[in-house]
Amino acid sequence: RKAAHIECLLAWRPVAGRVLNELISALPERAWLTEVTYDAGEVRIKGIASSNNLLADYIARLGESPALTGLTLGASTMKTVRGRESWEFALEALARDPQSEAAPAVGDPADRLAELEKALPARQDSAEMLRELQRLALDSGLQMTRFEPGAEVPGEFTDGLPVAIEVQGDRNEIARYLRGLAGLSRPWVVDRFSLKALSAEDPRSQVRASIKAAAYLLK
Repeated sequence: RKAAHIECLLAWRPVAGRVLNELISALPERAWLTEVTYDAGEVRIKGIASSNNLLADYIARLGESPALTGLTLGASTMKTVRGRESWEFALEALARDPQSEAAPAVGDPADRLAELEKALPARQDSAEMLRELQRLALDSGLQMTRFEPGAEVPGEFTDGLPVAIEVQGDRNEIARYLRGLAGLSRPWVVDRFSLKALSAEDPRSQVRASIKAAAYLLK
């Protein structure tokens, strides 16, 4: 059970960053994301495309993404602003379960657990762990506007150190930050993130993102 718990944590580490990266990289030219919410694997997307054909292309590309499943179109509405037509759209999807295609565990269970525990460093200075996240934001080109660590949450096999973060920048920088979180030596897992364009009039404007993540420490 302990090995399965650690495997689940490690498997979900890169998922949030992978999802946002796929949403951005699949965008055709003249299509933009205005809002994205990721919550425990559920993904909601809002955006603007300059034509219905571009929206159809975007949906087709996302339908082929290895990171997403269950993609559905929630709404598509044509609007005319200053004589120009555009399509506002809303999509929903699920992050693909990273363990659904994992190979079954083999070998001695004790050896497997010992190897997995190496990925969860022993308890260290919490302040240094949190400073690491701040440095990552700067390295990703983001402006951090909020940084709020929470109280440690005890668990059966690991304790969680939650943190709420708000950053501002462009979409690619935020995707880089989420990928960077997954690559840190300490196992940070993003439970939820949301981003929204700063300007309702300009879908190409910078975005503000709220991120809720937790680091997991061996008991």
